Amino acid sequence: MAAGRNAYVYGNTARALQPVEKEIRSPRKRSTKSRKNIDRDTGMNPGFMLFMTLAMVLTGVVCVQYIRLQSSLTNYVGQISAMEMELQELRAENDDYESRIKGAIGLENIKKRAMDELGMTYASDEQIVIYNSDGTDYVRQFVSLE
Repeated sequence: MAAGRNAYVYGNTARALQPVEKEIRSPRKRSTKSRKNIDRDTGMNPGFMLFMTLAMVLTGVVCVQYIRLQSSLTNYVGQISAMEMELQELRAENDDYESRIKGAIGLENIKKRAMDELGMTYASDEQIVIYNSDGTDYVRQFVSLE
């Protein structure tokens, strides 16, 4: 038995091993056919460059058009908002005029003037004509009712 096999190592460190030299491989010589295939696959040919250029130009045009549409949409939203504000102001003004008219000329005043000055009266039962409606919202009179 060799003394190295049964030798006990004292301490907390492992013993240093002898480094093993690694064989360095030289690059393989590639055939011209495989080298051409590799060059063709990794290179950019003119057709691919033209395709990529057209794709970039098309992408740029689409982006510019999108930004223009977004800008016009924002502009239209602003115009609509301004028109809605104007509509609210006109409605408020219209409601104000209507309430002033109703307040100035009450229905009682109109009824009193119609009956006293113009001689109008309520319709009697014999003046009322009943008709059947065909479901429309209005009636046209083509013949005199008298």
